[in-house]
Amino acid sequence: MTRISKYFLEEGEEIIVSSSIIYVVGNDAYIKDPDHLSMITILEGKAYWVKDESIVTSTSKYLKLYKIELHVMKQDGTIFSPFEPNKVCPILDELLHIQDSRSFSEHCQFQTKLWKLLGDMTENQPLDDLDHTLRYLSSHVHKNFSVQDLASRTRMTPASFARAFKKKTGVPPKEYLLDNKMKMAKALIVQNKGINIKDVAGQVGIDDEFYFSRLFKKREGISPTIYIKKIQNRVAVVSQLLLQDHLLSIGIQPVAAPMYPSVYPKTNGVPSYLEKPLEGTLLINAEKSISSKEIMTVNPDCIIKTSLHHGEQQALTWTKNKEVHSIDFQNSWIDYLIQIACFFGKEEIVTSIKKEMNHLEQQAKKQLIGVTESGEWAVIWVRDEEIRLYGHTNHACMDLIYQTLGFTPHKGLPESGYIAITVQELLELNPDKLLFLWSTKSAIDKIASNRYWNELNAVKNKEIHIPNSQEWDPWGPLGRKNMIIDLVNYFKEGTTLLNT
Repeated sequence: MTRISKYFLEEGEEIIVSSSIIYVVGNDAYIKDPDHLSMITILEGKAYWVKDESIVTSTSKYLKLYKIELHVMKQDGTIFSPFEPNKVCPILDELLHIQDSRSFSEHCQFQTKLWKLLGDMTENQPLDDLDHTLRYLSSHVHKNFSVQDLASRTRMTPASFARAFKKKTGVPPKEYLLDNKMKMAKALIVQNKGINIKDVAGQVGIDDEFYFSRLFKKREGISPTIYIKKIQNRVAVVSQLLLQDHLLSIGIQPVAAPMYPSVYPKTNGVPSYLEKPLEGTLLINAEKSISSKEIMTVNPDCIIKTSLHHGEQQALTWTKNKEVHSIDFQNSWIDYLIQIACFFGKEEIVTSIKKEMNHLEQQAKKQLIGVTESGEWAVIWVRDEEIRLYGHTNHACMDLIYQTLGFTPHKGLPESGYIAITVQELLELNPDKLLFLWSTKSAIDKIASNRYWNELNAVKNKEIHIPNSQEWDPWGPLGRKNMIIDLVNYFKEGTTLLNT
């Protein structure tokens, strides 16, 4: 039970307290542990979280303090910064007056006012560095901060803080703070069915909803009212595939969708080209079992689902839900797009997407013709424990590379899928050119130290190609477009990595 007590101590008088927050009002005091092995001076106007059975003793003629007992958590040591007694004492006295009331209403007031007070008292906590500052700002988006306030908390001048902040984030502090508010606003709109603009503005710390609407439109290009209409189809994606790519392509932002934090750690678990379009969407970790309860927190009207790799015991839970629309495995990205578009009555969009993609593919093929037709290629993925050599069909990436863009496959490649090989076996195949996909530098360095490496024709011909392919995933229209553009840009720049 949470309880507040008030004490007046004379010089030399002591009290023993259990784990509590001590707020000192008049004069200073000491806190001693039970064994008297350590002593901390506590100053007027500051609050401290003290250990079990600490002894508080007065050092002056009198000591006035409040004790706030919280049994829900423990945290030893100083946690609060100075807070003016003339602001704190009236609130604590009011709480003392109502804490024993049997009125449910006053009980609620007690809890609300106490936690608000403690929250306000922690607002001015010092910030150790810029990383700490960014974490603090991300959890206090509803608050408004000045550059001067943030600078003082990091013990920097406003000018120095602004320079360091921009160097760290790429944007000035004010722009960063506003950007965070708009991101949170989108999350509130997407994830809370029926929320109104006034409530959204208030929750991001903007009292004027009209001013909020102007800020939102300036950043997003559309008003929050139109943005709300864009998510009237409240669709959640339950899949290990990034089907949000297909939904975004037909103009639907999902309210929940899968993400892979270990694959895309810097962009919220999704490829960078999906990060901005998915702002506001609840991203579910698809590296673990996807919980139906978590999905239902955003009140979807429809759930697009594919078979799950993690524990198909979830199947009964999903099939009982009448809002679930299951999609079987498809052989190509376009088949997924057709199924999803037809379900939402957007078939005409598929035609325009196919036309645009076909044009992009043909343009890329023409630009790459000097690269693709001179010599035979092999595509490998170097992993920690194996080297994967890919076939030239029945794989989304390989179909795009070999079938669509016209790279000439080595005659010794597997027909489809992939096989695990050694560097010596790769030498027996001995392709003219090697394209590394999804491979880390450390993994490539490891095979490049193999004694057979320098005997490869691709190495001798200086045809070892290692593009930044971490986000190459042509299973959706946006991912396919991104991969094609990246691939063309890589070869236009003539980037190769020789004798890694």
